[in-house]
Amino acid sequence: MLIDFPLISSILIVSLLGSLLIYLFPAGDRGTKWFAVLLSLVPLALSTVLLLGIVAPESVELTSISAGGQEFLAYEKVEWIPQAGISFEFGVDQLSGPLVFLTSLLTTLGMIFSWGEKHRTKEFFAMLLFMQATVAGVFVSLDLFLFFVFWEGGLLPMYFLIAVWGGPKKKYASMKFFLFTQAASLLVLLGILVFYWMSGTFSIVEIMDQGQVIPPGLYTDLLFFALLLGFGTKLPMVPLHTWLPDAHVEAPTAGSVLLAGVLLKMGGYGLLRFNVQLLTDFSDGALGVSDGIYLLVAVIGIVSIVYGAFVCLAQDDFKRLVAFSSVSHMGFVTLGIAAAVLGARAGVDANLAMTGAVFQLFAHGLISAALFMIAGALGHNVGTRLISKLHGAAKRIPNTAGFMMVAFMASLGLPGLVGFVAEFSVFLGVYQGFEAFLGSGLWVLIPAVAIVVTAGYYLFAMQRAMFGPEEEDAGEMKDLHSFEILPLAVLMFFIALLGILPYLLFDPILSWVGGLP
Repeated sequence: MLIDFPLISSILIVSLLGSLLIYLFPAGDRGTKWFAVLLSLVPLALSTVLLLGIVAPESVELTSISAGGQEFLAYEKVEWIPQAGISFEFGVDQLSGPLVFLTSLLTTLGMIFSWGEKHRTKEFFAMLLFMQATVAGVFVSLDLFLFFVFWEGGLLPMYFLIAVWGGPKKKYASMKFFLFTQAASLLVLLGILVFYWMSGTFSIVEIMDQGQVIPPGLYTDLLFFALLLGFGTKLPMVPLHTWLPDAHVEAPTAGSVLLAGVLLKMGGYGLLRFNVQLLTDFSDGALGVSDGIYLLVAVIGIVSIVYGAFVCLAQDDFKRLVAFSSVSHMGFVTLGIAAAVLGARAGVDANLAMTGAVFQLFAHGLISAALFMIAGALGHNVGTRLISKLHGAAKRIPNTAGFMMVAFMASLGLPGLVGFVAEFSVFLGVYQGFEAFLGSGLWVLIPAVAIVVTAGYYLFAMQRAMFGPEEEDAGEMKDLHSFEILPLAVLMFFIALLGILPYLLFDPILSWVGGLP
C-alpha cells in the first residue's frame, strides 16, 4: 500500500500547533490533560506509519528519494528561502525513523505519567508537545539550516521544564544545561557553515550526491573534532557530561524521560549523520577522517563506559544513579562507531559494532525512560529517592519493585531484553574491529569490565532499596497509580519485544549501516 501523504510535516504541524492550542485551552487541569494526550496520539499514529514503512516495507510503502547510495522515505521538499537555498526538506531512513517513533511514544507516555501534575498544568503539557516537535524536527530535517533551527529550538522547552517545574536547585541546573548545550551548538553551527561553504547547498541529499565535499586531511579532522565536541556534549561523553546529572536530578519526571530518552539521542544521531555519513570514508583514512581521530573516539567511548559505571557505585540518589548510568551506556555508541570504521579500514566487516551503536540509541531510550519513571514514582509516592532510605520497600510497594527489577535487568544487559542485543552486538563488532586494526581483540575486555560493575551497582541498589529489613522510621509508602502503571507497562512491552525479536529493528539498521560509504 503506497502512502503518498505528508506524514512528516503533519507530525511537526500537529505538535507545534497542538502546543499552542494546549496553552490557550480554557478548560481546567483535567480537561487540559485529556486534550494534550489525545493531541499527542496523532503524531504517535503518524510516526507508527513511518516506522512500519521501515520495518515492513512490503506492507507499507512510502514515497522515497535516493541520495549517495542511501534512501530517504516519506520525502518532502518545499522551498523556504530560495535565495539562500534553504528548504523545508524532510525524510527518514533506518537511522532516523525509529527515533521519530521513540520521540512520539515517550511524549505520550510522559504525559500520561504526569497526570498528577498540578503546577501550571497547561504550560507543562504545552512544553512537552513543543519539545516533541523540536526533537522530531532534528531527526527528520534534510536541510542543514532547518536542522539547526530545530536543534536550537529543543533547548527552550527543556530549559523551562527544569527552571519552572524542577527541584530545589532548578535555577542552577537549568542554567548549566543551557550554557553547556548552547556552547556545543556553536560548534555544530560552525560545522554546518563549513558544509555549506564547501558544497554550496544546505541540502543533505545534495551533499551526499556530491560525495566527499570536505578536502581530506587536516581540514576534515578539524571539522570532525569540532562536531564531535558539539554532538558529544549532547550525547554526552566524558568529560563533557557534567551538566547531565544536575539536569536529571532537578528536572520533573517527564522532563527526565524526554531528556534521557530522546534529547541525548540527538547527539548520537548527529555523530552518525554528520561525522560518519558525511565525513567518513570507510575504506581509507587518507580520503576522510584519519585513523588517529577514530582511535580517540574509541578511547572516549571506553572511558565513558567504565567511568560512568564506577561512579554509579557511589550514588545514593536513584535519579543520579540512572543519570550516570546513561553516561556509561551512551559510551557504547561512540565505541561502536569507532570500532566499525577502524575494522572496515583494516579490511574486516565490523558492521555489527555500528549496528549495535544505532540499536543502543533506541534501546537506551526505552530503558532510561522506564528507570526515570520509577525514580519519579519513588519521589512522588514514597517521598524519597534515596536508596539508603528504602530498606524492604518491596513489601509495601510491590508494583514499583517489580518494574524496577525488570528495568534494572534490561539496563544491565540480561538476555531476552533489549539492552542485551545492543551491547552484545557492540562487543562482537569491537572484538572484530580491534582484532583487525590493533592486532588483538582482547582490548574489548577493558569496556567489558563495565558489565560486571553495572550488574553490581544495579543489584546492590535493588538489594538496599527493595529487600532486606524494613526501615523502622519509614513513613507511608504508596505504590504506583494506574496512570503510572500504564506507561511503564507499555515500555516493558517494547523492552521485551525487541529483546526477543530484535530483527524487527536490527535488520533495517544493519541495512542502513551496509550502505555507508
